[in-house]
Amino acid sequence: MVRVVYQPLVDLKTGKIFAYEALVRSLSDDFDSPMSLFAAAVQHGCTGELGRIIRELAIAGSQSHPLFLNIHPAELNEKWLVQPDDPIFQHSEDIYLEITEGVPLSHFRLCQSILREVRGRGVYLVVDDLGAGYSNLKYIADLQPKVVKLDRDLIAGLRKDTRMYRLVKAIVVLCRELDALVVAEGIETVEELDAVREAGAHFGQGYLLARPASPPPPIHWPR
Repeated sequence: MVRVVYQPLVDLKTGKIFAYEALVRSLSDDFDSPMSLFAAAVQHGCTGELGRIIRELAIAGSQSHPLFLNIHPAELNEKWLVQPDDPIFQHSEDIYLEITEGVPLSHFRLCQSILREVRGRGVYLVVDDLGAGYSNLKYIADLQPKVVKLDRDLIAGLRKDTRMYRLVKAIVVLCRELDALVVAEGIETVEELDAVREAGAHFGQGYLLARPASPPPPIHWPR
């Protein structure tokens, strides 16, 4: 029904792989994207079951690396993640759960107790897509994530000595002050890579460094 591909998150100081993000792909022509796949799962009330299948596949395919796993808000509502036999608690490396910044704040309030519970069991929280559309920085203060991922909208075409660069740098400083590591997503050019490194982001992810693939691919650090 589904398969999992992996994209590396790269340490921007050392150029080495920090972790992999596991990304779901449907094997059915009925779903043209992960969003349509999960929309159908929500409609049929099986989001928790689908999420667990994806986590099982992701961990089986990358035993020796820390993993970033995307979690749909409906999975939190169904309380699948707090089951003691969930695959995230069997992985030998660190697990980072990505919750999109675009989810309504009411969802976060509903699910905060679950997030606190899994975080208390050695799982880290990631706020994803910061900067995509309306951004509520209060998420970072309320949820205390280990990692914040800057959306591609902030990174696309980024150049040093521009107003957007100063904005990205200010967001990075804010995240650091709140003890959150920063990932710059969607890096596609050397110029963008140079800009996010200069801005102080800890990690980078994007097609310039590696495209999603299975098994987990190596990176191609530009000369």
